[in-house]
Amino acid sequence: MEQSETDCSPKPAEKPALLARFVHGRRGAVAAEFAMVAIPFLGLLAAIFETAFVFLVQAAFDNTVNNVARQVLVNSFSGNSTQTSSAFLQSTFCPALPTFINCSKVTLNIQPSTTWAAAAPGTSWYNSPPANVNLGQPNSIILFQAFYPMPIYFSVLVANGTNSVSSLYKHTSNSVYVDPNNSALFVHAIFSTVAFRNEP
Repeated sequence: MEQSETDCSPKPAEKPALLARFVHGRRGAVAAEFAMVAIPFLGLLAAIFETAFVFLVQAAFDNTVNNVARQVLVNSFSGNSTQTSSAFLQSTFCPALPTFINCSKVTLNIQPSTTWAAAAPGTSWYNSPPANVNLGQPNSIILFQAFYPMPIYFSVLVANGTNSVSSLYKHTSNSVYVDPNNSALFVHAIFSTVAFRNEP
């Protein structure tokens, strides 16, 4: 019987070191890459949705102000031209608002003016809104102003603030105000203003 030859087949290569396997491995790479971009990506989505909702609320608020102002213009309230702001809100303004706007936070400034120049709108009245609205008489020039402090749902968008205007990513904002109901919070300032002359 012939003696078997010695097995000269090559030995299997040894497994690479742990560090080398980690460097060359691709499993979990997608998860790691997404983790690095997730925060700015989600922040961008939040900013897009927040901005879109601000535009929606502003358009709906403007539409309500225009519709109610039309009722004033045609002398629908000629027999009750002076009312408390709360009564006018509850009886006329709030029913015309969409349900996603909290009417309890809306403030109004509706006053007659002697001239068009005197009917120039301002933004300082909302901190101390008048207790009454005056819808004027036939032929009166009316300044109709409304303010809604819309909540900021993604507070990460607000970096810091001053007494009246906050900063968004260190850029001054003309549409974010200190909440008149809570000085520790900021809100989107939703203003709507129309000036018109009542019908004779």
